Amino acid sequence: MTVRRIGGATIEKVEELCAAGFRPNRMFPKFDQQAFDVQKHWMVPTHVEAGSDRLVGSVHTWIVKTGRHTILIDTCLGNDKQRHNPGWNKLDTPFLNRLRACGCAPESVDFVMCTHLHVDHVGWNTKLENGRWVPTFPNAKYLFAKREYAHWETERGTQGEGKVNDGSFDDSVLPIVEAGKAVMIESDHQPDPLLTIKDYPGHTPGSIAINLKDDGRTATFSGDIMHHPIQVYHPDWSSQFCWDQDMSARSRRTLLEDCVESNALLCPAHFPGANAGYVKPEGNAFRLEWDEQR
Repeated sequence: MTVRRIGGATIEKVEELCAAGFRPNRMFPKFDQQAFDVQKHWMVPTHVEAGSDRLVGSVHTWIVKTGRHTILIDTCLGNDKQRHNPGWNKLDTPFLNRLRACGCAPESVDFVMCTHLHVDHVGWNTKLENGRWVPTFPNAKYLFAKREYAHWETERGTQGEGKVNDGSFDDSVLPIVEAGKAVMIESDHQPDPLLTIKDYPGHTPGSIAINLKDDGRTATFSGDIMHHPIQVYHPDWSSQFCWDQDMSARSRRTLLEDCVESNALLCPAHFPGANAGYVKPEGNAFRLEWDEQR
C-alpha cells in the first residue's frame, strides 16, 4: 500500500474488492463501440478484461490524514450484509485488518464522509454485533449531504423498509442516525481546514466531491461522478445507475474542468490499478496522466 502526500497530508487507498463487472454497452446508455476501441489499448487488462470487454472496477475507501484528523471517504460494501448481487452478498473480507495495517484502527477515525449513499459507499458504516448493526467507527462523526439523505429518506417512505439501495439505507445509514453519529451537512461545511466540499449532482441528487488542499497541491475525491476512466475521455457517457443522466454528464464535465484548473489529483471511488491521475484537456474532452503509485 502506497501513501501519497498532498502537502502535509497523506492519502491511502484501501481496497475491499476488485473484479470485472458490466460490459460497457450495458453500463453506458450512450456507449459507442468505435470510440471505446480507440482507447482500449491502454485499458486492457487493468481497466477492461481481455477478451470480454467487461469493465474492471475496484471498491475501495480513501484514508485521509491531515495532521489534525483521520478521515475515511466512502466505506465500500461491508461484511454480513444481505444483498441481491451475489458478489456482494454476505461478504467476509479482511477490510478492517487492511485499515489497521495502514495505521487506521477503527477507533482512530474522526470523520466518515460519504460522497453519496449508494450501497457500495456506505457498507462499512456499520458492523454486525450481537445481531444489531452498530457504528464501525465508534468515535467518528458520519457526514452525510443533507440533500442526499433527504432523497433516500423519502425513497424509504415510498418503497418501504429494506427496499432502498438494496437494503443499505436500513442497515448502513439509519443505524448511524439512530446512534446520534450522523451530521447532515451543506457544501459550505468544513470538517478540517484542509477539506472543502462541492456539489456535483446527477449520479444521485446530492452527490459531492471532497477536495483536500495543502501547500499548493490538491486531491479531489470524486465518488461516482465517474465510474470508469473511459468517462474522462467521454464525459457524456453517464452510467445506467445515474439518477439523472444529463445532469450527471454536466457535473462530470464540470468536475473534470475543475481538476484541470486546480491541477488536482483525481481520486475516484472505482478506478482499479493506478487508481488516480491528473486530468488534462484534450480536444472537446480530457485525458488522464496516471499517477502510477498504487
